[in-house]
Amino acid sequence: MQFHARMVLAVAAATVLAASCSKKDKAADRAFPDSLAADEVVATVNDEPITGRELKVLAYTASGDIDSTKTASFNIRLLDQMIDRTLMAQEAKAAGVSVPDTVVTNVLDQFVRQFGGEAQVDQMLAPMGLAREDFRQAIARDLTIRRYVDERITPSIAVSDADTRAFYDGNPEMFAGTDSVHAAHIILLSHEGDADQQIKDRRAQMESIRQRAVGGENFAALARQFSQDNVAQQGGDLGYFPRGMMVKPFEDAAFALKKGQISDIVETQFGLHLIKCIDKKPARAVPYDSAKGSIDMMLKQRQLSAELQNRLQRSRDAAIIVRSYETETGA
Repeated sequence: MQFHARMVLAVAAATVLAASCSKKDKAADRAFPDSLAADEVVATVNDEPITGRELKVLAYTASGDIDSTKTASFNIRLLDQMIDRTLMAQEAKAAGVSVPDTVVTNVLDQFVRQFGGEAQVDQMLAPMGLAREDFRQAIARDLTIRRYVDERITPSIAVSDADTRAFYDGNPEMFAGTDSVHAAHIILLSHEGDADQQIKDRRAQMESIRQRAVGGENFAALARQFSQDNVAQQGGDLGYFPRGMMVKPFEDAAFALKKGQISDIVETQFGLHLIKCIDKKPARAVPYDSAKGSIDMMLKQRQLSAELQNRLQRSRDAAIIVRSYETETGA
């Protein structure tokens, strides 16, 4: 079961976890259980409770599977994520950021419509011990976090022209481009369980076709007559393709050819091939002006992720976090 709200709840930047617990993060001596009671308080963050119900909703939005909460280690990871979400939501609230109820309702309504209406959704959620209101609360929280990040944190992230230029100059391999080849081929397909004689006959046939092609017969006409794939009637024309598109034996042979040259017989898992190089294009580096926009976006995302990690760590260090169960490390 999937729904649009999962994307909203998966606020990637806000769920980058600070790996360690804060100095004020207190854990009980009891081991984390394999399963969770919905209304059980599993932790508090600055006196705000986190319940098993909230972890179940997070498990569903993260993996689409409530049963994921039946292992202690998974529950601990979920709780770490939930603590970070709670801290970010508290920070957003303190900054006066909120989301209109109509926006939250619209997202929840998408879920309801997708699964046939309220009655059917309630029926699906009931065995999990969940209700639509549980998802509504989670949607409201994560939309608020997203708005806080977008309006209060992202605008402070700046990348200069010097930064983008330095990245471009320092990573030439990322912008080198790739060469391509325009090729046609003839294929005689192999089949699982072919007898030895069939294999020999197929190779002998391809040898004969190759001799005719090398001798000057029209390659496209030979492909239309003999090739056994869906481009045969186009003369075996595969168009231009870059490295990495074809299986390696075929790619290696095609790129080794000069324009107009015909290959030796090439064997792949699909059968026997004869390849003709029609044209070749050398690699062309992506100009800086064309790459600048994507570099700027990537560098800003990196800075944003680092800023969110730093904020989460500072929030954890300052928060009073009390866990009802010990972590895997017994912290």
